[in-house]
Amino acid sequence: MPYFSNLQALLHVIYWDSLPDMQELTGINSKWATTLMAQHLLAAADRYGLDRLRLMCEASLCEDVAINTVATTLALAEQHHCFQLKAVCLKFIARPENLR
Repeated sequence: MPYFSNLQALLHVIYWDSLPDMQELTGINSKWATTLMAQHLLAAADRYGLDRLRLMCEASLCEDVAINTVATTLALAEQHHCFQLKAVCLKFIARPENLR
């Protein structure tokens, strides 16, 4: 399995103005891998003031909220002031089927 680093993902965004396709780059068809990459890039975007990247990561994370990632995503949304992402996470958590 090829390794795709956060730096490579950041360079992809800078050159192509889009988030990398993790399946294409790593051969893994996993929403978890895409979510993990977006979470790391969100932190980098906030740290380096890359507002466009921050918005792309927030949009990507809003689309793929899941039981196994919602807690980390919610914490990141709070830490990096992503109000839309926070609202999506809280709405996801509040669903009766997800409260169990």
